[in-house]
Amino acid sequence: MLPGRHSVKTRASQTGSSSYGKLRLSLWFFFRMLKLRHTRPLFVGGTRYCFQHPDHASRCVKVLRPDRTGAARKLLRQDFKRHLPARFLDDQRKEINAYRELLTRPSEALWRHVPRYHGTEETDMGIGIVTQLMRNDDGSWPQNLQSLLPQGMTEELSAGIGEFKRAVKDLRILSRDLLPHNIIAVRERGSYRVMLVDGIGNAELIPISTWWQFFADRKTDRKLRRFEQRCALLLPTPSS
Repeated sequence: MLPGRHSVKTRASQTGSSSYGKLRLSLWFFFRMLKLRHTRPLFVGGTRYCFQHPDHASRCVKVLRPDRTGAARKLLRQDFKRHLPARFLDDQRKEINAYRELLTRPSEALWRHVPRYHGTEETDMGIGIVTQLMRNDDGSWPQNLQSLLPQGMTEELSAGIGEFKRAVKDLRILSRDLLPHNIIAVRERGSYRVMLVDGIGNAELIPISTWWQFFADRKTDRKLRRFEQRCALLLPTPSS
């Protein structure tokens, strides 16, 4: 039996409604999406751009640079990782997973040494990680250790770095590496609050350090030793 004219019109109407619904949803996502592409970033890192959130001045939005996406990094690999799906080389995905793991922990002390996480938002430059935007007590931007240590080590800075190292070990704050340019020193009433602001997460292909405390402790100890060596190299050479 051939379909009647009414049934054909009904299906056409349903198809039109479905297309209209998809268009409305697409427009809704477009207008809700954060527009960052034509905005000047606050900071440019080795992997990400950091923007001030357009709706929350005390938050930042971190997005991958176009040359550091998983797909872009895959093209540059010369080892076995070149054959892996791009998501395995996506630092944004790794950091989101790391923050979600931190959220499962009850310790509020974590957020003294890692910027507080406020989730993710869609942007016109890809998925954005939204975190607390740190400032010094006078409103200025904190310096990272790579900029600060060549000026010399002070008692306040040494105390802040010591507290940070203890927190990394005691709270099991995993990082891809503890690089001085990813670690800032926030001035607070005459002292320093040292924080890891980038490179948070586990770089292991199989994240055994996330699953087992024994491997996490070994890896953390190794990274802390390297961190101390990097800091020592940045300090000014004593004059003879």
